[in-house]
Amino acid sequence: MSFEEYYRGNVTYISRVDPRLARIIELVTELRPRTLLDIGCGRGFLLDRLADAGLSGLTGMDVYDDVASDRFAYARGDVTQRLPFDDASFECVVAGEIIEHVPDPDAFLREIRRVLVPGGTLVVSTPNMVSWANRVLVPFGVQPLGTETSSEVALGRRHRILGQGNQVQGHLKVFTFRALTEILERYGYTVRRREGVPAFFPKPIDRFDRFVSRSALPLASGLLYVATAPEGEWPTPPAGRRHEGC
Repeated sequence: MSFEEYYRGNVTYISRVDPRLARIIELVTELRPRTLLDIGCGRGFLLDRLADAGLSGLTGMDVYDDVASDRFAYARGDVTQRLPFDDASFECVVAGEIIEHVPDPDAFLREIRRVLVPGGTLVVSTPNMVSWANRVLVPFGVQPLGTETSSEVALGRRHRILGQGNQVQGHLKVFTFRALTEILERYGYTVRRREGVPAFFPKPIDRFDRFVSRSALPLASGLLYVATAPEGEWPTPPAGRRHEGC
């Protein structure tokens, strides 16, 4: 099964404004880019909210064939391949909860850098592997939230409230707050802002999650970064070292 086939049958986009999406809308509205690409846009929910805020020059990309709107342009594409856009096409790219789904985030970030104008802005969000919740749950043998072992169903969570038996999201790569910074910097991005965002927890845990996520980035449930693409020559990062004895 191809990447596109998997995600056409496994809906992972959201259709309501949660705290993470609300913050993305605020950040992008403040930037007011003349051109913007939303990668993994679903049916265009975020793009519609940005259009409501007065932004134009909006484009979405996802795996579906039947997305159409008079408020934004749309292109079907596969994020594991070359993005279907010319070089330097956008002043801003939003990659909300998508980098963890990509088997090669290095190639993904290089493609984003290619379609961004020099000095353009990337807004990226992803779950935090070392969130406060995972630090509590993992010592008890619970599979970390945001990670998956099966391609069909969430396992190792022990309880339904933690997602046991739920449909999986297709997460392939996981990030800590430091790892996300380092992979962005590896490809020449300059991280301008790092924020924590809450996840989905029942009451009253949701209040604690919001407090921790906003006050302690390393413990936040989710990560939301704003970075700028290089304006000059793209760096060539060194290859990884081989393990001793290999």
